[in-house]
Amino acid sequence: MPNVREYLAKGETMEGKVFEEVESFSKEKHIHVPIFASKRTKVLLLCLSSGLTVPPHSHPGFEITLQPLKGKAVLPINGEEIMLVPGEIFFVDGEVSFSPRNPFDENFEMLIHLIAR
Repeated sequence: MPNVREYLAKGETMEGKVFEEVESFSKEKHIHVPIFASKRTKVLLLCLSSGLTVPPHSHPGFEITLQPLKGKAVLPINGEEIMLVPGEIFFVDGEVSFSPRNPFDENFEMLIHLIAR
């Protein structure tokens, strides 16, 4: 059975990415790597180095899932802070402002789905 790389190499009709081939970290700022985009959906890979914070922002008109993949981060949202760790997934209304930060010693990586309403 082929893995994603082998399947894509055959020119099949499915798009696929391997995270370790597209991830990108910077000590100066967070990186959003575009993974896929369609008419209603955007998929991004957030790469957040140790000590960095994503500025507060919202995504009006979208529903969002946040799926941590590597490391851990803190998500200040609605006046509280929650821990983002691999193995969990969160659903966020795009109207809500949030600002992930990584105060830890390891890089943090999270898959983000933005779905237009």
